[in-house]
Amino acid sequence: METEARFKRWTGLAGVAGALLFFCGDMLFYGHWGSGATFHQGMLSVLQQASRTRLFVGGLVGPVAACLCLVGCWHIRENLIGHSPVLGRIVFLALASTMVVGGAVHALWVPRGLAIKYSAVVGSVAPELIDSLRSYWQFAYNLAAAPAYLAAVLLLLLVLFGKTAYPRWTALANFGVLSLLAPLAERIPAPLGAVVVGGFTNLSIAFFFLVSVMSTWRARGCVSGSS
Repeated sequence: METEARFKRWTGLAGVAGALLFFCGDMLFYGHWGSGATFHQGMLSVLQQASRTRLFVGGLVGPVAACLCLVGCWHIRENLIGHSPVLGRIVFLALASTMVVGGAVHALWVPRGLAIKYSAVVGSVAPELIDSLRSYWQFAYNLAAAPAYLAAVLLLLLVLFGKTAYPRWTALANFGVLSLLAPLAERIPAPLGAVVVGGFTNLSIAFFFLVSVMSTWRARGCVSGSS
């Protein structure tokens, strides 16, 4: 049992690492010091002035981060499956889908960033290109967001009704609940405001995984009965 519990902890910590790696990718794309209210202006400035290498590396971390987060999703599954077998599997599949598409969305920031970086030239030759890339990226983002919200709602209900290995207070760390706080990040002053706004989603996911690990650290796993 101790081996199973240790395995579950490590899978959860892999999720934390994956979310933080996604965050590092965000910072490579457009990370800068400033207030939350001026994040978008600063983002455009970074994209236009930073090297292409920085942009490329930011995109390449996406698939690695997604793989780590997929391992983290297994950790969530193990905290659900023994209490809610059917819904636990649905939450796991929804979260896994989010991470797979999320890795692709992260990588797709590279062509979008390049279009913004060279907008002065591209805009005069193919003015519709930047809008097309933005629309395509937004469509891919929505594909990742849809299963994420499904997982967040189901997980929230399961936790509140005591159908998981989590204590009920962990509902406050649900990434869907945390997303409601995103507008408040824009009120954070410099220098951390722009960092929090730019990486809010992945910081929220990292916090979610961390709370998941810590709140179930001493709980007996249900790996052996989860097939």
